[in-house]
Amino acid sequence: ADATAVICGEERTSYRELNERANQIAHSLIKLGVQPDVPVGIFMERTTDLLAGILGILKAGAAYVPLDPSYPRERLSAILQDAKAPIVLTQQSLAGELGTTDAQVICLDSEWSKIARESKENPETHLRPANLAYVLFTSGSTGRPKGVAIEHRSAVTLVEWAKTVYTPKELAGVLLSTSVCFDLSVFEMFVPLSVGGKVIMVQNALFLPSAPAKNEVTLINTVPSAMAELVHMRAVP
Repeated sequence: ADATAVICGEERTSYRELNERANQIAHSLIKLGVQPDVPVGIFMERTTDLLAGILGILKAGAAYVPLDPSYPRERLSAILQDAKAPIVLTQQSLAGELGTTDAQVICLDSEWSKIARESKENPETHLRPANLAYVLFTSGSTGRPKGVAIEHRSAVTLVEWAKTVYTPKELAGVLLSTSVCFDLSVFEMFVPLSVGGKVIMVQNALFLPSAPAKNEVTLINTVPSAMAELVHMRAVP
């Protein structure tokens, strides 16, 4: 439990700290009526709280709907309207960017003193493989963005497959460089956590050379163009 689970800049968070924080978020959501298949938006910068928020939503039994801070307000509104998310987890500096929404907006930073009063113990939820885990929206390049609903069994299959292909040593330090709005991030978040590895967060793959924990990265899972640029920058062998 004291092993490092997440590295974000100079900040290191243990498995115990990450789990307890996610549990408190989960209990808070459950008290608000969140249950299986309910979509909950998450609109945060790339910090440890982003991962704690995603885990908290899942621990509450809900499905997370990632929202990128770089998206225009119109796109954010369209996603929230389509997903019908009753709650959005965010941070105070971003709350105003959501525009008009019927969703209840919870700022994990400014409201943490209230959330911190919740239990640190794992909540009890009753999920089945067919329950929703997350909903990702397409780019909308061919029209209105469309939500793709992914069930737990699909994500679990990916994680279990990865553990047969990569060794724990290779998964000891996985770079989380993909936006959580793209499904490659599912590998980067959940696969290392499933084997006791570290999730090493950066803004994107090209920030690797400046990451304090760059020498602890053992696996990068990214697109060929980004990998080619990292090789050009001599950031990887």
